[in-house]
Amino acid sequence: MAPSFYHYLPVAMDERWEPKGWSIRRWWLVAAILVVLIGVVLVCLIVYFANAAHSEACKNGLRLQDECRNTTHLLKHQLTRAQDSLLQMEMQANSCNQTMMDLRDSLKKKVSQTQEQQACIKELERRRDKIEKLNQELENLRTQKEISTTVQVNSGGSVVVSSLLVLVAVLFLHF
Repeated sequence: MAPSFYHYLPVAMDERWEPKGWSIRRWWLVAAILVVLIGVVLVCLIVYFANAAHSEACKNGLRLQDECRNTTHLLKHQLTRAQDSLLQMEMQANSCNQTMMDLRDSLKKKVSQTQEQQACIKELERRRDKIEKLNQELENLRTQKEISTTVQVNSGGSVVVSSLLVLVAVLFLHF
């Protein structure tokens, strides 16, 4: 069942689209006029846009676009060079850091060797001082021994001399 709220009556399709009294020729004529009008509008639009494309403002825009492209290219080139320079400087910095670390390690080794050498020198000086003291003591002992030997020899000689004197005195007194 069809809904009841339609406000028009159903009409056959051939009656609906074709006004009364219009023939096929008229339809073709209207279609041709529409096509020509659309063609004229399109040609006018093409002429307008072609004229606008060759206008001074458009040429200035194209020139500015070219300048911007050139400037962009130059800036990209400069950025690339700057990045390359930065990379090279980073490599140099890494190399310098490595060299500094190597030098610091070498310096630590040299300081350690120097401290060892100073410790050896102090030990040698201590031993030399000890040897000098021992030599002095030895010299003192030799001197004391010589003095003691001289005293003993002198004492021995004086004992002999005094014994001889006593003997001579006894003999002299005896006669």
